[in-house]
Amino acid sequence: MSKEKAPNNPFFTGINIPDRYFCDREMETKDIINQLKNGNNLVIKAPRRVGKSSLIMHVFQQKEVKDTYNTLYVDIYGTKNMDDLVKEFMNAFLEAGFARSVRGKKQVEGFLQRLYLQANLSPGGEVSAFRLGLTPSNGVNFTLSEMFRFLEQTKKPNLVVFDEFQKVKEYPDDITAELRSHIQRMTNTRFIFSGSSRHMLHNMFEHPKEPFYRSASSMNLDIISEEVYTTFARRLFQQYRKDISDEAVALVYALFSGRTYDMQEVMKEVFQQLEPGKTAVPDNVKDAVTRLIAMWENDFRERMDKIEKIKNRNMLYAVALEGIATSVTSTAFIRKYKMDNASSVQNAIAYLSADSVNAIEKIGKASYQLQNRLFEFWIAKGFRRLDQKFDMARERYNQERQMLAQQPTFEFL
Repeated sequence: MSKEKAPNNPFFTGINIPDRYFCDREMETKDIINQLKNGNNLVIKAPRRVGKSSLIMHVFQQKEVKDTYNTLYVDIYGTKNMDDLVKEFMNAFLEAGFARSVRGKKQVEGFLQRLYLQANLSPGGEVSAFRLGLTPSNGVNFTLSEMFRFLEQTKKPNLVVFDEFQKVKEYPDDITAELRSHIQRMTNTRFIFSGSSRHMLHNMFEHPKEPFYRSASSMNLDIISEEVYTTFARRLFQQYRKDISDEAVALVYALFSGRTYDMQEVMKEVFQQLEPGKTAVPDNVKDAVTRLIAMWENDFRERMDKIEKIKNRNMLYAVALEGIATSVTSTAFIRKYKMDNASSVQNAIAYLSADSVNAIEKIGKASYQLQNRLFEFWIAKGFRRLDQKFDMARERYNQERQMLAQQPTFEFL
């Protein structure tokens, strides 16, 4: 067997990462596989951008899982109702290797006859991809039932992942009871429910009045330790006759609070610009962050243009410049950033936190930060505060970890 060709850049930023270039998560991988072996469903709760989805795809690649299960990954983050969920579910099915291998069999024919393929066209009029649609006569409940019924008939058992599962609670009609009624009857399929809203997922699976109450084991996924990530990053650099100092990795880790996706994005840029035989230092990291900000300039401007009200923009600026904005309804904060009053601040927070904007996230009582750290740095650069962000990175990281550690036990909604 020929050796797998090494990539030009070993820092991957997607969710499909070859095992050789996947950082740690050994214990979590074993825990997930053990839960599946024990016949349990699993709910994985994690903040955004810490590698939850890539961990799931990593589990899919493990021999114990690959040889045992048909795997389906269903990302429902962009769904708004049951119709959307069904479409994503069936698109994931059609993209799966096991479905392609059995598509012509009788047990699938009736299922596929109720669907039609939508062609996605490129600007030049060429077909770039196919997506599923539902014929108008289809009832959603029937289609979902058919999907689960097919999974019960496969020769190999199935593993289905619903990523960002908390989205189903935001649908116009609460469909959790209906989903639960299907899932609890499944004997040939295990489920992983993952999401970034830990509070919502906690309530969905721990509140006695919720349909999914105690229906899955629970895993809380935290950031990878700085020591582990430093060893990982330096090893990859050294495999290509390059190196990176511990101080440079420490800066990346602090700037992005250990969030794997963001760190990988910066490391990819540092690696790309570094010549063999050289060692990357903190200045290389700062240059890489500045280049990434420039690459995302147009996207960030578009995001800002969509925030039309000056009050909302000012609140976004305030949170970005603070890094972690605390006591946002206090008189001191309102005066510092020239907000009108506490009510105006609360309205701006609600707007910026909404899914349609998705700009900030709550980190503690009356405390907020931007979800996208590069977006924060772009705003800071516009105010000539980017160097300050670099200088205060470790302090900011320590503050965030301390606040997360002090968060109270979840309460039911």
